[in-house]
Parts: sequence; C-alpha cells; structure tokens
Amino acid sequence: MPKKKMETQIVICGRGGQGVLFLTRLLDEVALSRGSHVISSETHGMAMRGGSVVSYIKIGNFNSPLIRAGQGDILLALSESEVTLNSHLLKKGSGQIYCNTSSPGPGFIGATAIAGDLGSVVVTNLVLLGFATGHPEFPFDFSSVEAVLQKLSPPRVLKSNITALTQGHRRSVT
Repeated sequence: MPKKKMETQIVICGRGGQGVLFLTRLLDEVALSRGSHVISSETHGMAMRGGSVVSYIKIGNFNSPLIRAGQGDILLALSESEVTLNSHLLKKGSGQIYCNTSSPGPGFIGATAIAGDLGSVVVTNLVLLGFATGHPEFPFDFSSVEAVLQKLSPPRVLKSNITALTQGHRRSVT
C-alpha cells in the first residue's frame, strides 16, 4: 500500500557498476504503478567502470529531470564518497540520506557487507533500498518495491534480489 501522495525528488548516486541505473528503473516503475507522473535522468561516464554515476528521479508535477542544489528530498548513496559529492542537492534540514557505509549509523547501513554475507555484492543496491523502505519517511513501502522487483528481476536472480531487499528492510530503524 502506498505511504503517501508523491511529490518527491530523489538522487541516486554511486560508482559505475553499483546498480544505480537498476535502482532508478525500479523506483520509476514503483511510482508509475501508483499512477504518479515520473521524470528521470542519469549522468554517468560508463567508459570507465567505477566512475561517478548520478541519477535523478522526480515524481509528481515537474517539468524537467535535473534536481537543483537544495531541492532534493532523498539521497540514496551506494558509495560513502558520493554523499560528499551530492549532499548539496538535498533540502537543508529535511533531506533524507540513506547510505551504504562501512560504519553504520542512523540512515547508514553496511549494505556491501550484508550483500557479501548473502553471497554476492552485486545486490548491495537492493540491500540499501530495502533499508530505506523500512523508514517511515521514505515514500515507498517494502511491499510496493518488492512487487515491482518481482516483475523486473530475471528468473535466475529473483530469489537473491528479494532476499537482499528483505535483509536490508529487516535492518531498518522502524
């Protein structure tokens, strides 16, 4: 069940190969499944694996995809170094950060370590997203994300994707 009416600006950032683009597609589809208007865009230099990748999602009545400094509601950071590079995009005082880090704390989770324990660091992005869905201020609930993930995941990785999302959700602060 949707948590609330959408009017949200989300920044997803990480390094090339971390699944930023998959998370963007997944959240786009979740918003569309709720009947929301969605605009998204990404900036990346895929010529070099490991380069900075930033994706923008605007859900609601927006006309352009880019998020200006101080306008973002949510930052999903797959790499701790990306928080430093992109936190200026968040609204002062109300912007939410969900970050993959080696030193967990409020809004921060060791998603790579959890994914490694599950057998594949490739699902780090889904651990982080699952973690975010467990927070009441995050606009997407776990069941909505899980339903779309089941549709988007290839059969060979569906079980590991759902497990990663679930493990991240279980570690959230609710």
